[in-house]
Amino acid sequence: MAKCIWICSRQPFPRTVEEKITNICNSISPDNITPREPQINIGSDIAYGIMNPTNTILTHGNSLMLGKLIGDNDRWHEPGTDFPEGIYALFRDGEGFCEIITDTVATRTIWYYHDENLFVASTSQRAIILYLGGFEFDDRVIPWMLSTGSLGPTLSWDKRIKRVPPDTSVILDKKNWTISINQIPVEFVETKISDTDHEKYMREVLDATFESIKFDFNDWILPLSGGYDSRGILCLLKSKDNADGIRTITWGLKTSLENKTNDAYVATQLAKKLNVPHMYFCNDITQEPAELLINRFLINGEGRVDHVGGYMDGFQIWKHLYESNIQGIIRGDEGFGWTEVLSPLDVRKCVGFTICNDYSNLKDFLSQSSQSQDIPPLLGHKDGETFSTWRDRLYHTDRISTILAALSDLKLSYVEIVNPLLTRKIVYQVRRLPDHLRTLKVLYKKTVISMSPDVPFATVGANAENSGVLKLRQVVDLVKNDITSDTALGLFPPEFINDVVSNLKVLDQTQLRNERKESTASFKAVAKKLLPSGLKNLVKTKVLPAPALDYNIIAFRMYIIMRMRRLLTEGHF
Repeated sequence: MAKCIWICSRQPFPRTVEEKITNICNSISPDNITPREPQINIGSDIAYGIMNPTNTILTHGNSLMLGKLIGDNDRWHEPGTDFPEGIYALFRDGEGFCEIITDTVATRTIWYYHDENLFVASTSQRAIILYLGGFEFDDRVIPWMLSTGSLGPTLSWDKRIKRVPPDTSVILDKKNWTISINQIPVEFVETKISDTDHEKYMREVLDATFESIKFDFNDWILPLSGGYDSRGILCLLKSKDNADGIRTITWGLKTSLENKTNDAYVATQLAKKLNVPHMYFCNDITQEPAELLINRFLINGEGRVDHVGGYMDGFQIWKHLYESNIQGIIRGDEGFGWTEVLSPLDVRKCVGFTICNDYSNLKDFLSQSSQSQDIPPLLGHKDGETFSTWRDRLYHTDRISTILAALSDLKLSYVEIVNPLLTRKIVYQVRRLPDHLRTLKVLYKKTVISMSPDVPFATVGANAENSGVLKLRQVVDLVKNDITSDTALGLFPPEFINDVVSNLKVLDQTQLRNERKESTASFKAVAKKLLPSGLKNLVKTKVLPAPALDYNIIAFRMYIIMRMRRLLTEGHF
């Protein structure tokens, strides 16, 4: 429910610093709620502000933790001590050093800036930009936003700001005013034991973790889908003594409740079977102007990700949870493994780590714009590494911290978020598994099935699809107006703009519903279900030419780039 800015200064703070931090906290708050008063702390060399603070926050002197610690750790606030177990963004201060720390997979992003007088860290890029003043656009984000719908693996909108990687601490030596970085590498090393023993040890780690997590279910609620991840959490919580009062929610389109294979329907049946109170929220598109809805999406998420489809209700779900005094949600983000892969391209595509050259209609962008798009060496394929291991290493190193963390960021102004399946012990246990137990999440699925009541698993999502929402007339008109402006010519080649605009599609609500039904029942969709995974991947990677990315998605990503550049330059939203 909170975002923060945390500053260490070599010089005394000006008298106006409290007012400045308060204004920053107010500026990064959502426009559809009345947030709590910011929590401000001004010390001799440390100052911080917390936007919309909640009772889940820990403080100790100048040290600050957003998220949730798991188990007992009396020294969580001391720089240089072990990284605690939990899901958090952690800011620690001591006499000679201060330190910022991400959790095992950086479920919550921390950004930082360092110069000869200031060390500024925050869970918000905008907060740092507002504190520093000015804005220095980093055009290296452009190809990454176009190809992935995100800022890419390391970048910020502002070239002065850096992102803290997963499982990393950034330490400031206050005396020398130098920083050092301690990053624990992401390593998958198989433990050579039987599958039965792997299953046993994974279950032990899951049980121990959920035994250690303490929730007051007056404050916390569990979003429940019809799949494996949140179902596993619910079953694990129900098996413990501390699950009294647990409640679940699901959200999606109103029509999703009619489909028995859908998340919405299945989650309702599962909650009923487990005798858990359950609510369903409809997030159909509201009648508010598209510009207002998308602007709110950009404010809350700082334009880090393009997944706008689930937020076209104007964040009404999150407003309701906040105003109902729900402190946090227990999410099912996980890293147990992913789909089958046969090639390097297949690996990158399945985790959303694509580059412009992977798409036929983005290939020319780099040459036309004279920009480059380089994969960081740490994320490349290692010698001797299987494609399956590379896939999951990319998922742990990049997808969670780049895409899933950005999706969490959209909600963190309203509620706190905890991802218990991404705690250190569970993640490290996953990295000991052989490929065949991670691929398709085989071991985790088997574990969930062993705990679950006899309720089918969903095969269809409940939310509006991103590509569909971006074909609505009001969205197309809004996006088209921006990407055909004179400003666009300073960011994108004219040939590229013309190609995108000439290929935009417009559908009304009825056409969108029909398109969704047709895509589910199409020959292609049926074939995907019937063909063996290996053959599907072979056809995809060896037979088909480079695919074209949906032009409406490209146009929306162009819009995000333009809009964020303008808004951050102006300094307000």
